Amino acid sequence: MLDNQKVAVISTGNGGQSMAAFFSNMGFKVSLYAREKERIAMFPKDNVFRLRGIVYGNPTVSHISHIMADVIKDAHIIMVTTPSQYQFVVAREMAPCLEEGQIIVLNPGRTFGTMVFKKTLEEHGCTKEVVIAEAETFIFACRCPRIAEPFIHGIKSRVRVAAHQKRDTKKVVSKMSKLFPELIEPAESILHTGFSNIGMVFHPLPILLNMTRVEAQEKFLFYKQGISPLVANILSRLDRERIDVASGYGIEVLPAFDWLGEHYGSEGDTLYERIQSTEAYAGIYAPIDIDTRYIFEDMLTGCVPIIFAGRAVGVPTPIIHSAILWASTIYETDFIQNGRNDAMIDFDELKSIAGS
Repeated sequence: MLDNQKVAVISTGNGGQSMAAFFSNMGFKVSLYAREKERIAMFPKDNVFRLRGIVYGNPTVSHISHIMADVIKDAHIIMVTTPSQYQFVVAREMAPCLEEGQIIVLNPGRTFGTMVFKKTLEEHGCTKEVVIAEAETFIFACRCPRIAEPFIHGIKSRVRVAAHQKRDTKKVVSKMSKLFPELIEPAESILHTGFSNIGMVFHPLPILLNMTRVEAQEKFLFYKQGISPLVANILSRLDRERIDVASGYGIEVLPAFDWLGEHYGSEGDTLYERIQSTEAYAGIYAPIDIDTRYIFEDMLTGCVPIIFAGRAVGVPTPIIHSAILWASTIYETDFIQNGRNDAMIDFDELKSIAGS
């Protein structure tokens, strides 16, 4: 029988540690999954976390393990915080040990995450009736400067969630609302969450346009100093392509400018001004390694599926496509071949979801 007080959190990165500490601080029984056994030894033996930022406490995480079956056993909700390019790996490991009725939420799904997760579960023999859902964005702006010491810079004022099957969205929102009171809202479909992937707008291009600074391990504020008026202008044009592709499916999504106002209360007359006024971004520094998820996650699971979604409905995406080709040259990686392309995503199914 599932335990309504138990929450499983998958991944021990910034988001996973922050979420595990946050839920534990609220009084939930939390189990945390670490992919590598060696990583477990890095946590305090008593599993006490030092949670700081806008949320304060010293909660104890109930269980930390590298054994997936132990972590998700009896959990009524499973929060996957793994970088989205590895969601298929999580699904593969989770497939043999899921239980009837469990809810899996991708935090976030990025673009069309539930489609990849569902397909992987089926390919690896999972026959259990589970609900797969995704959030449009990660609910925290957070970092972990040290193991078990998450710092939450900000919490978004609202986050929309959609289940892969529309009929399940209400159930997912009800469950998540107990974890994040008054913050969770239903999205109409996974198209709405998928096309609301703001990470693909804010992350890859600022890295590419500040590559020498990142390579030199220069310490600079990613949003405040890495996004100049010129960079913000390019981001606005890239964002317009995302919006146009969504429109090709009959989906209306917020421009990044309005998204900042809605989620963070940011103010200003331009995208640059709104980024500069976003308090949650004030203390977030740029990566000091060019092999960052801001490229590998957001290219593979954001930019790539957007250009393929655009092709499927005849909407061109020249700026996004150029960014992908640029990144592929710099990193000597074929992001188009390795990303969520038309071999991984059934875009005809997306069209049917849009028409339903």
